[in-house]
Amino acid sequence: TANPEQACAAYGFNLGGFQGGQAEYLFVPYADFQLLRFPGQEQAMEKILDLAVLSDILPTAFHGLMEAGAKPGSTVYIAGAGPVGRCAAAAARLLGASCIIVGDQDASRLELVRKHGCETIDLSVTENLQDAVNDILGEPMVDCAVDCVGSEAHGLGSASDEMQPIAAVNQVLDITRPGGATGIIGIYGPDPIAETKAEQEGTFPVDFGKAWIKSPHIIGGQAPIMRYNRQLMMSILWDRMPYLTEMVNPRVISLDEAPQAYAEFDQGSLEKFVIDPHGMIAR
Repeated sequence: TANPEQACAAYGFNLGGFQGGQAEYLFVPYADFQLLRFPGQEQAMEKILDLAVLSDILPTAFHGLMEAGAKPGSTVYIAGAGPVGRCAAAAARLLGASCIIVGDQDASRLELVRKHGCETIDLSVTENLQDAVNDILGEPMVDCAVDCVGSEAHGLGSASDEMQPIAAVNQVLDITRPGGATGIIGIYGPDPIAETKAEQEGTFPVDFGKAWIKSPHIIGGQAPIMRYNRQLMMSILWDRMPYLTEMVNPRVISLDEAPQAYAEFDQGSLEKFVIDPHGMIAR
């Protein structure tokens, strides 16, 4: 057992006592088992910015799509155009989705995914998500949906300035067709610094009565990264995702620049920061 306090071996305040952080070197329990070895250094370094997201956000996004049943021809809604949401959009392209719709409040993030063939919905001005989907598809629901937001979600339209921690879940349930599936990969664990007692305990009011009649498949939780990382690595190395770098929009920084990068990311930066403490990546 890597972590007796929690059924995971990840890092962070709500993941069982393994505090997260950044450093030049890191001791990783069971690293011999978890290691993903690249076939060749030269080929890997050419695509290192794409390969870097194999550590978390790309397999996480792919897992959300797998749990939602995405396949060739699927219509897909992705809640959130942050780095995980953009990886989900990129992975949906890899899977052959017919129409990929991304919802977010940030105009620059929406513009970025729109450049790569996604339809977009500006949630800051949208009062009814089904109507917005209908304007795109000619029908108000998609085959499957993925929540890439988590408990930092906001309301729609006139309520877009309000924090509504469960909003993204209720939204994806609302616009997924009867019998469809949703992948909930946004984080909903207990948050000790949250404003309300319910959020501190990880208790959220899902609109289950409205969703139940649609016989939905709702699957959420942590992504099993090692289930997907090798296949996704090979897809990257063999150029099956040539659009990934531009969609993720990475920026290489030093370890000393990390505090400023965290501050920028907290303000909704369009970039995904890749920390290179040893200066191995040319800038």
